Amino acid sequence: MSLSHGILGFLSYSSMTGYDLAKLFDSSIKFFWYAGANHIYFELNKLEKKEFVSCEYIVQQDKPNKKLYHITDEGKKEFLRWLASDSEDVSKNKNAFLMKVFFSGSSDIDKSIAMLKRFIDDCNAYINSMNKVPTAIDANRGFVEPLQALYWEFTADYGLRQTKFCIEWAGDCIEKLENFKRGK
Repeated sequence: MSLSHGILGFLSYSSMTGYDLAKLFDSSIKFFWYAGANHIYFELNKLEKKEFVSCEYIVQQDKPNKKLYHITDEGKKEFLRWLASDSEDVSKNKNAFLMKVFFSGSSDIDKSIAMLKRFIDDCNAYINSMNKVPTAIDANRGFVEPLQALYWEFTADYGLRQTKFCIEWAGDCIEKLENFKRGK
């Protein structure tokens, strides 16, 4: 998935500012697609040049002027083309942490155990941050169809289950390393 398609997806629900998009990315899909505001604004400029989005300048009296982005017909076509295409992301997995685990046989077992324990702590912290996702989905139900919100719930459930799996996996690795140290 590209950031462009995520932006087009959100704009297919409603016109938004870059700030609105950044808030939505942060409150709903950051667990599988992080995008900072600067990335979003950069991508919006590219989408505007491709004529996938249009921009309306809104003059405000007591606040800075803002840009409201709308998806164009060409943008809708591109978004729907992308939705219908096969996903190439599944087999192109890059994970620096797993690369470290793979080569940790060259390191001290206790250091590897400590690394895996930090990983578990990070996963638990991530699960705590994901507790906000259902609230964000509920808060944004008003501008999407119930079926669309259901798909949002699917992705949140995937993220939660995947993270729980990672905790279980790391715990199993720690147990095997501790058994190895004891000569079992």
